[in-house]
Amino acid sequence: MEVGTLLIDEQFLQAAASLISNARKSICITTFKAELTSRPRGRVLLKLFEQVFEKSRSGVDVRFILNRVQKRGAVPVSNLYAMQEIPKHGVKLRCLRDGRVCHAKILIVDDAAAIIGSHNLSVKSCRNNFEVSYEIRNRYIVELLQKVFDRVWDNAEVISNGHAGV
Repeated sequence: MEVGTLLIDEQFLQAAASLISNARKSICITTFKAELTSRPRGRVLLKLFEQVFEKSRSGVDVRFILNRVQKRGAVPVSNLYAMQEIPKHGVKLRCLRDGRVCHAKILIVDDAAAIIGSHNLSVKSCRNNFEVSYEIRNRYIVELLQKVFDRVWDNAEVISNGHAGV
């Protein structure tokens, strides 16, 4: 019985890209920081976002929970641009209510596989930092994680064109 795979540093992007490429019905993502940049160091990460956007355009239900940019210094400014760009590609975007921080880093694909861990969807997280995540292939655990995501999603605010609104 395969339990899962430990993903250290750059291994995360390859594993995430593989899961996303095999998505047929759903992709659910949460992250503290999302960074979409075409600068040379960010191109590999941008390819991952483009892969997610293509899946959304092809009919896969893609849901993304991200921190809203607020006046507090703990919320990444790169999220402002991400909040403007992500919905343009048909991806459903929400943020937590009442200033609650989304620190969880989760990727769930088709209720069948997931990655959880410390990797943000940022250049530093995928290129510089020491990061560890875990790919889960146990269907029971993935279904439990999906239920947690769905509960948080149902209580989050809809983001449309970079603005929160219900």
